[in-house]
Amino acid sequence: MCTVAGDRGQGPSSSSVVVVREDADEYDPGRPNDFEEVRRSREVQRKEAELEVGRQERLRLEALQQQVGRDLINLNISGEEAFLQRARISNRGGTSGVTGRDSKDSKGLSFAERMMEKMGWKEGQGLGKSKQGIVTPLIAQKTDSRSGVIVNASSSAAHQDKRPRVGTSFQGPPSRVVLLRNMVGPGEVDEELEDEIGLECSKFGNVQSVMIFEVTEPGFPAEQSVRIFVEFDREEGATKAVVDLGGRFFGGRTVQATFFDLSRWGRKDLAPNAEELSTFR
Repeated sequence: MCTVAGDRGQGPSSSSVVVVREDADEYDPGRPNDFEEVRRSREVQRKEAELEVGRQERLRLEALQQQVGRDLINLNISGEEAFLQRARISNRGGTSGVTGRDSKDSKGLSFAERMMEKMGWKEGQGLGKSKQGIVTPLIAQKTDSRSGVIVNASSSAAHQDKRPRVGTSFQGPPSRVVLLRNMVGPGEVDEELEDEIGLECSKFGNVQSVMIFEVTEPGFPAEQSVRIFVEFDREEGATKAVVDLGGRFFGGRTVQATFFDLSRWGRKDLAPNAEELSTFR
């Protein structure tokens, strides 16, 4: 703002002009501007938006898992078939704003593919140092409630391997706890494995807990070293898991699935007992 004042007591030649400048935005060290406040406000809004995206993704996954369980009951199909079916339906409904590993899983990446991804596999490339291995994972396709065949995930029905899978064992009485062996090798357990197995097994029933026990004794059989325990709330869920997971082929390993004694589970007696050790020698 400018104010002009003249000395009217003199002639025109002696008039003077005084300019007074008022700047409302003049910087005052005692009163800093609000840039930092604006920056903090935007950061809070950004974090809230990210949290909301994550919350919506979790809700979507929970709804998907619940629907998978209903599919198993209503359609009488295998767990993996129902899971992939729901994933395909979900993908047609829209895409998620989450990127990276979670985005891949939300697009229907199977458990076998997630395990192969840990070993360096990428879609369209072979597994191994020279990319000479299998290009797509092998999956177990059920033929009835007690048996199935191992097939390539991308093969048509005309090229399916008709050999029955092995690895399912019903030794001992049924239990709510399933013991999985030879799913991963010694030293391959990471912090994400429990969550991944819990998610995979949730399609068979309500999973109460997952616990991983690794035998570190020198000379112990590598295929028996990592013992993965999955506790269900009902025996029906455990039975479905034993039938579906036993004999599956993951990363060059054939999974062994058996029931685990509930009393031993309650005592957390997870190491191999004498009877088990006798079968390894």
